[in-house]
Amino acid sequence: MDFVASLLAGLGLFFIGIRLIGANLKQMAGRKLRRLITRAVSGTGSTAAFGLLAGAIMQSVNAVTFVLVALVSAGAIDKRRAMPVISWANLGTSLLVLVAALSMHDFILLLIGVTGLAFYFNLDQSSRYRYLVSALLGVGLLFLGVDLIKTAAHALRDSEMLREAMAMSARFWPVSFAIGLAVAMVIQSSTTVTVVAMAMAGAALLPFASGAMIVIGAGLGSGLSGLTLAGRLTGSARQLVLYQIALKAVGVAALMLLFLADWIVDGQMIVPLLDRIGLSKSAELAAVYLALQSASTLCMALLEGPICRLIEAQAPPSIEEVLGKPQYLSEAAMGDADTAILVANREQARLLASLPLYLNGLRDDGDAGDLSVQARSEVDRTIARECNMFLAELAERYTSRDVLDQALRLRDRNELITSMQSSLVELAESAGGADYENVRALLHSLVESLHLMLETLADVAVTPDADDLAMLRMLTHDRSELMDSIRRRMQAEALPHDAQQRAFAATTVFERCVWLLRRYVLLLDTGLEEAPAASRSFEEPSRAGPTLARAM
Repeated sequence: MDFVASLLAGLGLFFIGIRLIGANLKQMAGRKLRRLITRAVSGTGSTAAFGLLAGAIMQSVNAVTFVLVALVSAGAIDKRRAMPVISWANLGTSLLVLVAALSMHDFILLLIGVTGLAFYFNLDQSSRYRYLVSALLGVGLLFLGVDLIKTAAHALRDSEMLREAMAMSARFWPVSFAIGLAVAMVIQSSTTVTVVAMAMAGAALLPFASGAMIVIGAGLGSGLSGLTLAGRLTGSARQLVLYQIALKAVGVAALMLLFLADWIVDGQMIVPLLDRIGLSKSAELAAVYLALQSASTLCMALLEGPICRLIEAQAPPSIEEVLGKPQYLSEAAMGDADTAILVANREQARLLASLPLYLNGLRDDGDAGDLSVQARSEVDRTIARECNMFLAELAERYTSRDVLDQALRLRDRNELITSMQSSLVELAESAGGADYENVRALLHSLVESLHLMLETLADVAVTPDADDLAMLRMLTHDRSELMDSIRRRMQAEALPHDAQQRAFAATTVFERCVWLLRRYVLLLDTGLEEAPAASRSFEEPSRAGPTLARAM
């Protein structure tokens, strides 16, 4: 029972840690952090050192893989740079001497203690350190989960049932392989299975051939266990998990071929070589474990191209992942202020062009597309967050008044786009499923009117001129009196409470959307004399109101 409880608790903390790391890294993965991580894995030597150290400290390729999954999902590192780290981390798990010198348990407790102090001193409320503190908590919980799984594995290591099963498997290689695979899948670690096999081999309870099959099977089992943790991962995140499995599989295949050749020549290859080296029985299995990790890393280095293409075909990037990447923002564009402003404008134009799509599912002739409104909002928010970070770096790098003014104006527009995205999601939710004819007619008019404004803004914002902006100011006049009259009329019709609530919510969100559009138009209007007049017209009811009301 203790084994099951520790295992479940470890898995639970592991999942919580992964969720915290991913959610907070998305918030703090700025361009500086990306450059730092990219620099750390930019060269073969630094990538190897990073992976070896990560594998040696964490002693779990699964843990390393899912930390990389969080980094890739946050956009802090490219998947192609993350894959070699997994290969070297796999080899790093063999560095048991380093692990023995480091107290992983003490490190975990220290990390959680420091994070707790950060919460005590309210650093989690600081805008600067909030996401870092929460991400560190996620790392601490992930490590603690791995530690609990290892604790459960230690209890299993002393199990007489496991020892008896290993002893019985000595006569049959396939049974030995299956036992190693099954146990490693449960405890998420091939290291522990290897330690048990080494202890039994040292006590002359397990022949070398069966022990080697247990070690090799455990290697494959630890890889397959990553797939059970992958859950609903898609796209690049799932590709990393499949890469880890492929990494283990090619190493297992290489060693199985070696042992098959040894079996063909009646065991005249491997055992005599080990005897000549003078290794003990337990050290022989340690050598098999090291050979397995080395073979995995070497084979993957040779076969990485075709394997990666196969993995990408099996787990292609999701629509959200493809659409969620900026098309114009780049580090190269940051080298020139004018170019940076230009690409930021184009990225914002792309976001504006996406806004009418939020309403397509509510229109009679609209195509909702492959993305739900919520999924589209998440994708666009990711791009908007990238734009904000790009503009923040632009303002830091160039201090001229003109650049700062343009960057600040673009950031203000970006905030308005984000607010419009949230409002459109709210409108789509309130407008869906209306049961009463007059409410449906109202919602239809609101949606069509707002769709027209959004499409017009998307067209005009690319190259605005005075006439276009005047038309947009007219379209986005103040609708508060009109919306109030509609709400009073709906209330007078004595509609059921849920219908009134739906109509009131939709008119309120529509009014907010028009206000946000108006603010965006004012930011587009760079004329110093025209902007104040536009602001006054926004505060006063427009004479165009009755005409647009009839159009609605």
